[in-house]
Amino acid sequence: MELTRRNFLGASALAAAGIAAAGLTSCGPSGGSSGDSSSSSSSNATSAESAGKNEFIDAQAQGYDFYSTSAFEPDPIADDAIAETVESDIVVVGAGIGGAVAALTAIQNGATVTVLQKEATVLSHGWGIAACNSKVQKEEGYEPDWRAVLNEWARLGENRGDYRLFGTWLTYSGETIDWLYDLAHEVEGVGPMITPPGMKTKYTDAWTQTYSAAHGWTGEMGALATWLIEQAVEGGADVRYSTPGVQLVTENGKVTGVIGKDADGNYIKCMGTVIMSAGDFGNNPGMRARYLPHVEGLPSAYSVTSNTGDGQLMMMAIGGKMQDAPHCSNIHYDPPVGVPNVCGSGVPWLFVNLNGERFSNEDVNYGQLYAQDMLQPEYIHYQVFDSDYPDYYANMGHGMMRDEPSPDYSGIAVGIENGDVLSADTIEELADKMGVPADALSATVERYNELAEKGVDEDFGKNPDYLHPIVTAPFLAIKRRPGVLCTLNGVITNPDMQALDNDGNVIEGLYVTGNCQGNWFGGLEHPMIIPGMSLGRAVVTARIAAMRACGAEY
Repeated sequence: MELTRRNFLGASALAAAGIAAAGLTSCGPSGGSSGDSSSSSSSNATSAESAGKNEFIDAQAQGYDFYSTSAFEPDPIADDAIAETVESDIVVVGAGIGGAVAALTAIQNGATVTVLQKEATVLSHGWGIAACNSKVQKEEGYEPDWRAVLNEWARLGENRGDYRLFGTWLTYSGETIDWLYDLAHEVEGVGPMITPPGMKTKYTDAWTQTYSAAHGWTGEMGALATWLIEQAVEGGADVRYSTPGVQLVTENGKVTGVIGKDADGNYIKCMGTVIMSAGDFGNNPGMRARYLPHVEGLPSAYSVTSNTGDGQLMMMAIGGKMQDAPHCSNIHYDPPVGVPNVCGSGVPWLFVNLNGERFSNEDVNYGQLYAQDMLQPEYIHYQVFDSDYPDYYANMGHGMMRDEPSPDYSGIAVGIENGDVLSADTIEELADKMGVPADALSATVERYNELAEKGVDEDFGKNPDYLHPIVTAPFLAIKRRPGVLCTLNGVITNPDMQALDNDGNVIEGLYVTGNCQGNWFGGLEHPMIIPGMSLGRAVVTARIAAMRACGAEY
């Protein structure tokens, strides 16, 4: 069958995706646009056996819309449509923190580098990079048994992650953060790097255990990534902004480059070994529905909407093996989406739903708080407490958004002033402001006070240390709703960060980092016992990928 743009997508979703897996080869560097479909197909077609296992094909066949929000282009791009061809040793797709680390690492190892960035600027979020055995940790005397920590982290991820990938973090994260420290600690607006907070905090139970591995930056990730890219440019990197990668270039099963599309619609063929650092798919509804069904309905908490799975789709289309569903979610209450931004989202005060009813034990690991909200109307709960909170706020347990970051209840006073924290002199008045039934909330608070007086939670078994009666007016409430901060999974790799196909074979010329990569996070939610692991994974995988792609010792 001759491939044309008309029949490329085919009459059915299954045929469409099957041809896509084979047809993307027509833009290979040897000139696949000549119309010789037999040669282009033979160089890249997915075998019938492999196609039967191709998640890309299966998802399309089941009607999931992966394309409409993505920059990925499934139709083969002919050579005569290419406006410019760029040759370099390394092509990095994405200029977040992972892409920035990969680009500068490659430059420092003597490679020529092209970077394609979808946004008009460098883009990265977050504050802390998880690492172990760093110089800062050693100087602070903070040296837990990191292998044991990783084993616990894996257990909380239902043992579904790849231990070989965990090992790369154990081996290389300290060196990577030390490299970043030496580069940027004293750079104004980027550093100083901040000593991991609460490193010597003691935890009373495994349920709320957190290991403070996050190395923070004064300028946060945006400033650090921007500075790293600037250093790469000074070293000769060619960065193309507003130019997403839209399609991989392959020849005889090997990735030889990627095609970008600039703001004017021009196609730019960038030839070289590809490091895919294009981020997650949190704003691709079709991919969210397919891979994160357990959080369907939650809003994206990402501040831009360009994280649409372009990298995953480009790789899947040439046979890259997507991690099996369901994927691990990274659910946070901070930053909030459509609800007030107030500190203390992890504090186990009384939780009530929109019916004014208590519904769970509130003393839960931050990463799993959302799960009970998924059972509640509109996925919303209120924290309800009284004006005595300054007396006990700092003693409400440990973990993320309790005492990491350090307790600071001044934000609650600010919230009361600006209306983000609801305040009322009676429970009935508070219920009215919350929009919940007054009789239900009154009964809930009355019962909660009875349990606090008894010193035992007969209803849900919460630690009695956190049962504080709600008796002192004004009474307070904070509205909370979880959001998907990012997705955490993609195409699977080996420990050298080389992409694997549907048969478990290496796809030569293609490396994968950060949230484009699969099998690092397992389970249904990010185990928050190692805060900052998403960013930690991003920088470690990027550094390894660049070193391996350059043939450097690491």
